[in-house]
Amino acid sequence: MEKIKTKIKTKTKINLFIALIFYTNLSYAQFNIKGIGLSDCVTFYNSSIDEKIIYMSWASGFISSQNILNRSDYIKDISYDRSIIWLEYYCYNHPKKKFKDAVVSFIDKFSN
Repeated sequence: MEKIKTKIKTKTKINLFIALIFYTNLSYAQFNIKGIGLSDCVTFYNSSIDEKIIYMSWASGFISSQNILNRSDYIKDISYDRSIIWLEYYCYNHPKKKFKDAVVSFIDKFSN
C-alpha cells in the first residue's frame, strides 16, 4: 500500500513539473506573467510542502529573469528557508494578492 502511495505522489509531482514547464515555456520572452505566478497568495499559503517547491521554482525563475532584464543581481545570500518563510508571511497577510506580487515584493525587500 505504501508503494502505491509513493508512486501516486511521484506521478503527481512529475505532472505538476511538466505542467509548470509547459506553461512557463508559453510565457517565455513575453512581458505578461503567466502560469503559477497568477495564482492567489492564499493558494500558495495553503499548499503542501511538495507544492511549495513548485512555487519556489517559479519564483527562482522569475527572479532570474529580473536579473537578466535589469542587468542586476537581486537576492544574494538569502536562504531557501528564509525565502519561503518570508513569502508565506507575505501571502498570509495578503491572501488576495497574486503570488507574483509576493515575489516582486520579496525582490524589493531584499534587493542589494
